Amino acid sequence: MLGPAAGDVLNSLTAHIAVLDARGTILAVNQAWERFATDNGGHDPSSYIGMDYLAVCERSAASDPDGTVQSALDGLRAVLRGEADSFLLEYPCHSPTEERWFCLRATRSSGTERLLVVAHENITLRRQSENALRETERTLRQILETLPIGVWMMDRTGRITHDNPAGQRIWAGARHVGPERAAARAIREGEASVDEEIEIECFDGTKRIILNAAMPLRDENGSIVGAITVNQDITARKQIEKELEQTLARERLLARTDDLTGAYNRRYFFELAAHEISVAKRYRQPLAVVLFDVDHFKHINDSAGHDAGDDALRRIAGIVRDHLRDSDLFARYGGEEFILLLPQTTALDAAIVAERIRAEIPATTEDVTPITISSGVAELRPGDETIDVVIRRADEALYRAKQEGRNRTVVDDPRTTSP
Repeated sequence: MLGPAAGDVLNSLTAHIAVLDARGTILAVNQAWERFATDNGGHDPSSYIGMDYLAVCERSAASDPDGTVQSALDGLRAVLRGEADSFLLEYPCHSPTEERWFCLRATRSSGTERLLVVAHENITLRRQSENALRETERTLRQILETLPIGVWMMDRTGRITHDNPAGQRIWAGARHVGPERAAARAIREGEASVDEEIEIECFDGTKRIILNAAMPLRDENGSIVGAITVNQDITARKQIEKELEQTLARERLLARTDDLTGAYNRRYFFELAAHEISVAKRYRQPLAVVLFDVDHFKHINDSAGHDAGDDALRRIAGIVRDHLRDSDLFARYGGEEFILLLPQTTALDAAIVAERIRAEIPATTEDVTPITISSGVAELRPGDETIDVVIRRADEALYRAKQEGRNRTVVDDPRTTSP
């Protein structure tokens, strides 16, 4: 039996591990081994201890059509006999519902007591990634073969022995070519290059971007006898990609911001706020929310017009941004109402920020309508699970600010109300 420390080490590993003695008898298995056995309808985990693992493999080998189990058995025996220090075998182990692959590693201990550690590690994700990559490469090769691309064949000296009309059309107008090292590397070093972009300048001053690929050509003995280079004019595609990237960037910005004020919109604010409150709770850091709106905003719209109201909101947003850190969140909460989330900030410090903003707000519209704001401040408290709880207290403080005459900042603790 293994000691508690060794057992803890084995149980901390994700691979299915069994420890065998010199005869192949199982001395211990880890919890991953037990879980796999239970999930796949195997023995009671406790019954593995004392089982002859080699005998189990021999029984399985008799019904194994591809010889995988026999290969594993031969490798295990070689390690037990001291003919090898370790053994490695990757094998499929598919279930009725999914394809799975495992890696068997058998390693002999270096101590006086000859033990064999057998580990089965699930490598399904790696195999799936490798298969997907191979499929992608195959598809790309098929695409390149069917597209109207330039093809150039060279001998071992780099002399062009064959080209095609598409290649002539791509290169015929070029007077300057950027560094084209792919073919040279393929010939000198046997290195294949795919999707290298080269910029060429044509005689009329226009520039093209060429997608280049180069592979070494070998004879039956494996010696490099030349290279094949394929290239495609992707200038239009690159321009479309650039325009698309710019469009997506604009769309992402519009999806996150309020188009009038440039502040975050309400939906995106809550996405970011969920992360910020999680961080604050995890590290026990202060976090404060400031909720404020424009006093008598309807009167501004009614007396000066909606354009004046929109202008007031834009100016307020600009003033607010001047007082924020990069880590602070600022959003238009709705209508004339805005919200700030200030990480690592207490309610009192947030109230100072709110007061600084309020002090700069008093301004007038074109018809001398005064503009003021009222703010409510709340701080994250122990036990608060979501940002909504903090916002609700800030909203209650804002309501008190309205009741007390507007144009002021109120913290949700009434003892810290600003004058």
